[in-house]
Amino acid sequence: MVDQPFNAAFGQAQQQMQKAAEEFGRMFQSVPSMPDMGGAMASYQKNLEALAQANRIAVEGVQAVMRRQAEVVQQTIAELTETVKTLAGAGMTKVDPAKNADAIKDAYARAVAHSKELADLMQRANTEATEVLHQRVSAALDEAKALVGKS
Repeated sequence: MVDQPFNAAFGQAQQQMQKAAEEFGRMFQSVPSMPDMGGAMASYQKNLEALAQANRIAVEGVQAVMRRQAEVVQQTIAELTETVKTLAGAGMTKVDPAKNADAIKDAYARAVAHSKELADLMQRANTEATEVLHQRVSAALDEAKALVGKS
């Protein structure tokens, strides 16, 4: 007699567990199956390789800019030294303001040209690195779509 309430409660608990299990099973019917882990890992490896390649390109770009900057500095020092020698040889009595203005104008034009050259070098490296990443992102999305399609 005491067992009847227990049996009834136990029966109800069993029915609730059965319903929960059925509901749980229905939930997982709508969830896609696990993707191909080998394919996912290969895609991840390609992502890392693309990041490494983009990083190499960016570092090489910075190195190229630094090398060119060093060349520009050396060239500027050589030109400045030559200008000082010329002015010292001419003496202060022969200073020509028009010539000095032209020399300053030429130096400014060279400085602007060097700045543009350095900016172009950096822009080229950035464009190449960005293109590597762009191609990898596009390929990774295609790979993800293919992995989902297999399930």
